[in-house]
Amino acid sequence: MSLRPVYLVHCTSGQPKFLLRAYSQPQYQGDSAEYTSEVTTLVAWTPMSFRVIRGRWLLFDEDSCGGNQFVLQEGNYPDLTSCGCMATSIKSLKPIPFCFSDPSISLFSLDSFEGLETIAVTAIEHLDNFFTQSLRVSSGLWVAYEYPNFKGRQMLLGPGSVSAWARHSGWDTVGSLHPLRQPKVYVRVWNRCLGSVLTAESGQGCSPPVKVSLSPPGSLDTQLWVFSGALLKCKATAMCLSVIGGRASPGARVALWPQHGRTNQKWSLNENGTISSHLDHNLVLDLKGKPHDFCIRVSLAFFV
Repeated sequence: MSLRPVYLVHCTSGQPKFLLRAYSQPQYQGDSAEYTSEVTTLVAWTPMSFRVIRGRWLLFDEDSCGGNQFVLQEGNYPDLTSCGCMATSIKSLKPIPFCFSDPSISLFSLDSFEGLETIAVTAIEHLDNFFTQSLRVSSGLWVAYEYPNFKGRQMLLGPGSVSAWARHSGWDTVGSLHPLRQPKVYVRVWNRCLGSVLTAESGQGCSPPVKVSLSPPGSLDTQLWVFSGALLKCKATAMCLSVIGGRASPGARVALWPQHGRTNQKWSLNENGTISSHLDHNLVLDLKGKPHDFCIRVSLAFFV
């Protein structure tokens, strides 16, 4: 049996993945325009209020996506101040790509990743007693703020390293930070090798555990999933992908079970395309069966 990476593919159903509506006056007044992709220069007008309808967006006070950054989640922003913007105008904007990996960031008290180290996986409201001079984002997307309590200038951080923070940002240090919340989106869990997707058993009155398998893709709610809070939930059943029996061992059965949020229902979506269990991050979703089988069952296997 070989391990075949599984990937998430966003399902749009004909709708744009990202949608931002901008207005020429505060309080959603005046002319309006809609954006679904990056705009490096906003020509002939200056938006003053925004509605983020889908996705997350990054605004800039200079052309070509330069200058200060302002991160917008889904919601309404009646003026520039509500965006965290102290500038008089927004000059460019772009959507923020989806990111499903578990957030993790390391902060260092000296340049070049030396000195004291602080590792964060959740929001930190105060970094008063830690003087960040370099950092490394291991996974996820983060928003860093110049001051405590998520105030001051903002900067979006993705996987990668900054060896000299003061030179990179123009700030003395990082005052606070938090992971960027992933909006609710439906996805398909796609096996690239077989061209098939993770599918829940359908039918009235299915009692847990509900079987999952890999099947050809179609327009089925049983093939749509929401990943949130480390839970992978099926749209059709509202049940969560779970390791049945809660045992961290190769060959353990994976199926759907009503949500309870314990460790055997929690998963990490890894950069290498695997999906690993929080019971043991070396155990990943794997396939039982042969590629020509009608339905291929899903279980756990060690990833080496």
